[in-house]
Amino acid sequence: MTASDPGESEGEGEDFGDGFPHRIHADAELAGGSAADAQGWFGEAMPRLEPVLLRAGALLFRGFPLREAADFRRAVAAMAPLQLRDYAGGTSPRSKVDEGVYTSTEYPRQLEIPLHNEMSYSLRWPGRLYFFCATAPQAGGETPLADSRRVLQAMPASIVEEFERRGLMYVRNLAPAHAPYNAWSKAFETADRGQVEAHCREMDIGCEWQPGGGLRIHERRPATRVHPLSGERVWFNQAHLFHASNTPMGARVDARIEAGLPMAAYYGDGGRIDNDTLAGVREVLRAQRRSFAWRQGDLLVVDNLLAAHGRLPFEGPRRILVAMA
Repeated sequence: MTASDPGESEGEGEDFGDGFPHRIHADAELAGGSAADAQGWFGEAMPRLEPVLLRAGALLFRGFPLREAADFRRAVAAMAPLQLRDYAGGTSPRSKVDEGVYTSTEYPRQLEIPLHNEMSYSLRWPGRLYFFCATAPQAGGETPLADSRRVLQAMPASIVEEFERRGLMYVRNLAPAHAPYNAWSKAFETADRGQVEAHCREMDIGCEWQPGGGLRIHERRPATRVHPLSGERVWFNQAHLFHASNTPMGARVDARIEAGLPMAAYYGDGGRIDNDTLAGVREVLRAQRRSFAWRQGDLLVVDNLLAAHGRLPFEGPRRILVAMA
């Protein structure tokens, strides 16, 4: 049983022409096999595909006999023998499906999630993401990608210089533990204040409990990183996603309102980042965006340093699962 990796585009709306993501298609024998066959294939093939992932930044496996969350979990276990990580400290609303497997996001379907590198605001982020299409949407719902190396190369030099010189600070105002939305207990996957404080100390997160039971946290991080294997510099931050200009109020947000938002982004020295700067960042990200239409059973592997991802609005049922390592 084998798989092929055609370079040609395969349908309207799918940007495979430049090899990003790199597509690998199961042959007829493997496609007609079992999930156990797929698990064995992934375990054997992934070591030789590592250089391809390092070059391309993302791999899309299509036509493999993966039908449900358990199939996905076993396939990921074959590819990533190390323990999958949890989502403690994460920002996206999602639910745990299995050990190490979550819904990709439960953000409202009519809204777009901007391109970002997962948990780039954190001291430790996942090196690899695994997405699985359990139910393909009727329309939209793509998980667009952007090569973080190309993003950095295309970013205006003045923005890169200032972001690197001043660094970034991410601020979050989390609701009380039992709040229905944005609760700190949901973000940290525990209702134990002591565990939250220990996590914050370990992860270099400043935290202050608020009088009403909420929690305010802040993290100072660099705007770019260097890939540990390739040595390439990449754009690796979520300033455009955290920033007040990403809210419906946009330019009308003053410093007082901004301080109370669920998320905000500043320069590392506490200075405000102006809206025009973030508009320039978003323009580059949009220009670098590539997308493909999900098909049931698709498995997407993303090097989180080399590729940013997002989510487009959609219609109909959509169920994309994610695991992180």
